[in-house]
Amino acid sequence: MTAITETKKLQQPPVFKLSFLTAMFERAGFYVLSFLIVLYAKEVYQVSDTIAFTLFAVFSALAYLMTAAGGYLADNVLGIRRCIILGLLLEGIGLCMLYIPSKVVFPIALACIILGVGMFKTGPTHLLGRSYGDKDPRIDSGFTLYYMGMNIGSFTSAMCIGEVQKYFGWRVAFLVGGVTILLGLVWYFVFRKSAYEPDSAAGKKPLPWKTIGWVTLGLVLVGLAAMFLVSHEIVAYWVFGIATALLLVYFIFEILRSSKEDKPKIIACLILILMGFVFFVLYQQAYTSVLLFINRCVVRTIMGFEIPAVAFFALNSAWVIILGPILAWTYTRFGKKNKDLAVTTKFPIGLLVTSLTFFALVASSYFANANYQVSPLWAVLAYFFYTLGEMLVSALGVAMVTHIAPKRMYGIMMGTWFVVGMALSAALSGVFASRASIPDTLHDPAAILAIYNHAFLEIGVAALVVTALAFAIGPYVKRIAKL
Repeated sequence: MTAITETKKLQQPPVFKLSFLTAMFERAGFYVLSFLIVLYAKEVYQVSDTIAFTLFAVFSALAYLMTAAGGYLADNVLGIRRCIILGLLLEGIGLCMLYIPSKVVFPIALACIILGVGMFKTGPTHLLGRSYGDKDPRIDSGFTLYYMGMNIGSFTSAMCIGEVQKYFGWRVAFLVGGVTILLGLVWYFVFRKSAYEPDSAAGKKPLPWKTIGWVTLGLVLVGLAAMFLVSHEIVAYWVFGIATALLLVYFIFEILRSSKEDKPKIIACLILILMGFVFFVLYQQAYTSVLLFINRCVVRTIMGFEIPAVAFFALNSAWVIILGPILAWTYTRFGKKNKDLAVTTKFPIGLLVTSLTFFALVASSYFANANYQVSPLWAVLAYFFYTLGEMLVSALGVAMVTHIAPKRMYGIMMGTWFVVGMALSAALSGVFASRASIPDTLHDPAAILAIYNHAFLEIGVAALVVTALAFAIGPYVKRIAKL
């Protein structure tokens, strides 16, 4: 085999460019709202911290909860391409609507964005996954590079949108986010021809007017429900619980009706999704306990310039951009030699590496200065472990679906990955984060550091216990999934 032929075999499928660019622009626009929504709600609508945090949690959970419905529509009703177009349009319009500072427009805009995320989110990964053959050595590297593209979007957003908001205001910042997402739609149309072949069967058929009417009615009703839920968080949490129960019932039904060949594949996917859920519980600590640790206990003044605690989030995207090509190259080369590790091994390794995040923070407390502040280099190290774990679990979650799930269930299984990982893990992560809560009356830096030291040690040990279980069950999952 010639070197040229070998190189062509390792190239990503044509639809990779479409998936990479649409996701990169969508994430850049989406994170404009994610980074600013709490500050916007507090400053413009004068809400309390608790209400602002709850608003963010409910909005995020609803957006990712909708991905299951979006995945189903992509598989069975609209097709993947139509869902991508509709999702980008709704998200872009929703963000642009926030240019109007109105309490009436605000929930309508959030509802549009929630629907848009639900329609779009599984689309690029769905197209990419359907473009690979069975046991294709390019799968892990392709999804790792794809994940890197999303993080280029979030990194760009994190580095730029704060300055845009500072100099031009909230309205222009949201408008920039909306236009960015719509640019993703432009790139879709540039590469749209590559998306036809991997589209689902439903997407290759003409869409009857009756179906259009029913889908439109459903989106309007769900949008109205989303508008209500972002303003009534208690009801929203009940909805999350019911949705989880319905997903469980659905998968039990699928397992019972599936063939002998598909049953173990569905079970294997659900076990790995459960591992992903544990990972995301740890992952969410970056937005709660780890963020407050950085805010209170890390030296953030360098050469007279104070670095905001939220700026440390950029470390995550930076490490993704650095590690992405390295891991992609590694997966490709080892896959070519049939020596790459199975996803059932990569997931437990990812949990192990993520647990090192918390042990790094524990170690940092033993090197604190006289003011009980730790060097920011410890945060850099912690984010290295945090990101490497993310690349081994979160980045490969959709690749796992491609490896294992029956093709007829790609959409719904990818939607479930996002629902369980992003929507449901947030609630349980708060339980762990509460271990590191600091009383308002406590101002002793030594005592504050000691609380964080103890809490992170507990979280790290708990993560190691789960990791051991994941390693123990890994061979069983690999066997039933026939990897």
